Amino acid sequence: MTSLADADATSEYIVERVRGSAQRELNTLGIVPGTSVRLLRRSRGHVLVAVGDSRYAFGEEVARSVLVRRR
Repeated sequence: MTSLADADATSEYIVERVRGSAQRELNTLGIVPGTSVRLLRRSRGHVLVAVGDSRYAFGEEVARSVLVRRR
């Protein structure tokens, strides 16, 4: 298991756990355990992910709160 901040770009992952203060906000975006996410890009402390047809950008702190495993 790794965080989105440390995951390989352009790979697909399954969310295992969401922790920290951003948990409620991420849950409203559909980023919950069991959800498939694709890491599109990582640059300068930010990540861009795809969840279904939606795309979201997060700062490094939020990305570290999402623990994932490779699909």
